[in-house]
Amino acid sequence: MRYGSPETFGKDYCFGYMKREKILKKLEKALDKDRLRHTLGVEATAVQMAILFGEDTKAASRAALLHDCAKCMKLSEMQGLAKEEAKDPMMHDSKALLHAPAGAALAREEYKEEDEGVLSAIRWHTTGRPGMTRLEKIIYLADMIEPNRRTFPGLDELRMLCSQDLDAAMYKALNDSVSYVLSQGKTVHPDTLNTLSDYKNKYNGGAV
Repeated sequence: MRYGSPETFGKDYCFGYMKREKILKKLEKALDKDRLRHTLGVEATAVQMAILFGEDTKAASRAALLHDCAKCMKLSEMQGLAKEEAKDPMMHDSKALLHAPAGAALAREEYKEEDEGVLSAIRWHTTGRPGMTRLEKIIYLADMIEPNRRTFPGLDELRMLCSQDLDAAMYKALNDSVSYVLSQGKTVHPDTLNTLSDYKNKYNGGAV
């Protein structure tokens, strides 16, 4: 399966609920062109993964559409939305990290999203967390493999794993993410390290 491919997810594809068009209209004003294109790629990919792994496609669609809803905000606006998370010194000045909890808050307040599973998938799509739900894994991975992403080493293998085994895909994605951040001389957020440690423990114990 080629995730996010137009032949399997056309522009007129309908998920059977009215909120999608309203969400899109708001996102068209809130996001720049490239971010919106990425968002639609994540949505297409997430819905295909949801079908493959038996997840709610409507929830996957909404979580994907809203996962970056705060991405183009000013840092001060993100800090205002995610007050608790902004107390984290690693998150406070990082739009790359803070947009996820800010996005969950914005999805609840501005987009009227009420599904806690959807909100949690938005919240954890950058760092991950130990014990992730199936929807959380799908959004985390769809964000990495959607077809508009620039290629990176291991992307083809990750896309293949995403059509076979969510946990194997998560393990690789987390390993790759940690390796990349460290190669850039940056510090990995503890949530990501704890998530990777959780997967290592499961693999070593034969649970994954």
